[in-house]
Amino acid sequence: MNILVIGATGATGQQLLPRLLAAGHTVTALARTPASVTTSHPNLKVVKGDVRDAAALDGAVAGQDAVMNAFGPRSLKPDDIQEVMMRNLIAAMNAHGVKRLVNLSAMGVEPQHKLALMGKLFSTLMLRNVLADKRRGETLLKAANLDYITICPGRLLDTSPRGGVKASLDGAGLEASMTRADLADFMIQQLSENNWLRTSPVIGY
Repeated sequence: MNILVIGATGATGQQLLPRLLAAGHTVTALARTPASVTTSHPNLKVVKGDVRDAAALDGAVAGQDAVMNAFGPRSLKPDDIQEVMMRNLIAAMNAHGVKRLVNLSAMGVEPQHKLALMGKLFSTLMLRNVLADKRRGETLLKAANLDYITICPGRLLDTSPRGGVKASLDGAGLEASMTRADLADFMIQQLSENNWLRTSPVIGY
């Protein structure tokens, strides 16, 4: 498949790129600073662009079979970057007939997500602006005619993969943490699976 990765220079994006390439996909990485993409491969193309730039996103989406969005927040302050990015991305995907979007979000973005007390406090006190921006963007996504899967992990760990990833719509009974390696593997699985189509599952162990 031809796959566009948004957020390729982030911690999760850097886990996605080598796995996608090893699986035989042709990958385009959208990056504000192309030199920050550390992966090199004959089937990897790095293009310069910002998610606020509708024309840049449109050009990157053209010719793709699917999009993987691992774009994370740049700040904990109030912002609209997730909302603007999603509006631009939806328009580009519709314009080019690209249907599949694997979208990275966060546990707690949906009201049915069951958070432990500490998770609720952290989301309320630290992540309220980030989650509000994500919710606005994902409201647009839910109204779009796309085959999306919005994946919602808890705390992300830069440790070795554990395997045994579990998913549910509310996250009840799951550990509220996830290695980025296992997250990347789960995201890639969603390129071809429909179990969680047009939903926002929580993943954990």
